Amino acid sequence: MTTLLIVLAHPHTDDFSWSLATTEKFKEAYRQTNPSDKIIIRDLFAEKVPALDNETFAAWKRNKYTPDLLNVADKNLLHRHEEYLEEFLSADKYVFVNPMYNGFVTAELKQYIDVIAVPRKLFRYTENGPIGLLEGKKSLHIQSAGGFYHNEQDPTHMANDLGAAYIDQTMKMVGITDENRKQLFVEGYARYPERSAELKEKAFTNAEKIGQSF
Repeated sequence: MTTLLIVLAHPHTDDFSWSLATTEKFKEAYRQTNPSDKIIIRDLFAEKVPALDNETFAAWKRNKYTPDLLNVADKNLLHRHEEYLEEFLSADKYVFVNPMYNGFVTAELKQYIDVIAVPRKLFRYTENGPIGLLEGKKSLHIQSAGGFYHNEQDPTHMANDLGAAYIDQTMKMVGITDENRKQLFVEGYARYPERSAELKEKAFTNAEKIGQSF
């Protein structure tokens, strides 16, 4: 069975979410085209992804050198890391969803990638650089932004989108080929509110097309 893992990295608010609404359009089209596929939703704002902090590094060290000294908190922490990693490895296709925060992805999404990007699992180091181990899998990055960063030339908005570059480079590093890495940018609705209906229709149409072929 093919598994699609959707990683939602969007805060829970009462406001309309362009990225989440666009993701729903993608998901509807994907279900219609792939009715037998399994879809997993991982909501990073509904749970606290364990950070790579002092507690994590201490638990890793104890697990490596003195596993008999692992306490209950250590075991629970390492188990959660392993759960996120195994879920990611078991999936065949990935969708990352986030709003742009100051030219980057949300902290929750960055933290999630830190947890699952494990050497010798997603990639391995060689003398010629890292080699990805997820060849044959697919990824899609859906990101919303109030201004234009990709879809249109806007001379008043000169900031770079480092978040999209980071997701794309990470997926490339783990072995997902150029033709299997896709991006969908939902943009411009705050910069040009009078065009919101047009921009929404464009985003939804693009999401449906990708959902049918992803």
